[in-house]
Amino acid sequence: MKIEIRTRDRRALFGLGAALLLYLVVAYAVLPAFDRLQSAARTESEKEEQLRKYRRALVRKGHYAKLLDQARKSVSDAEAQLIRGDNPSLASVEFQNVVDAAASKSGVGIAQKNVSPARKKDAFFNEITMTLSFECSPNQLTTFLGELRNGEKFVTVQSSQIAPTQIVQEPPKKGEFQKMVHVNLTLSALLAGPTPVAPGSVVPKKG
Repeated sequence: MKIEIRTRDRRALFGLGAALLLYLVVAYAVLPAFDRLQSAARTESEKEEQLRKYRRALVRKGHYAKLLDQARKSVSDAEAQLIRGDNPSLASVEFQNVVDAAASKSGVGIAQKNVSPARKKDAFFNEITMTLSFECSPNQLTTFLGELRNGEKFVTVQSSQIAPTQIVQEPPKKGEFQKMVHVNLTLSALLAGPTPVAPGSVVPKKG
C-alpha cells in the first residue's frame, strides 16, 4: 500500500518536528540551568539565615570579644553581596546595573523592565523586585541565568514564564531555523538594612 504525503501533511510534520526540537532544547538546556539557579536560591536562603544569626550575635554581645570580631567580619563579608539599602534610588540603580551587566554578557536585549520600590522583608532585610520581558535564544537565556547566579550580588528568580516565540509550520527556505523563546522573569534582591541595636544601648545622635 502506497502512502501519499500531501503538502499540508508535510507542513504539519515539519511543524511538529520544529516544536519537538524546541521542546528538547528547553527541556535539556534551559530548564536544567533554571534548576541550578533555584538550587542557588536555596543556598541563598541558608546564607540569609546564617547572616541573621551573626547579626543576632551582635545584638547579644557580651564578654565574647573574639566571637564578636568574627561575627562582624562574617556580617561584613555577607553584606557585601547585598544591594546597598541606605538609599532607595541608589539601590534601584545598583540592582538594574547588576541585571544589565548579566544581559550584556549574555547578549540578551531586555525589551521591558520594571523595578518595584523596596519593601520590608523582615526585621533584618528589605527586598526589591524587578520584572523583565525579552526574547532570546535558549542558549542566551541559559547564559543570562548563569551570569546572575555567579554574580557578586544575591539575585533570586521568583517566577518565570518561557514560551517559543512562534510555532514553525514549515522549514525555512534559506538557512536554519532560528529557535527563539519569549521570557518573562521576576527577579528579587536583598537590601542591607541597619544593624540592630541591643536593648538599652545608647544610639549616638547625628550632628
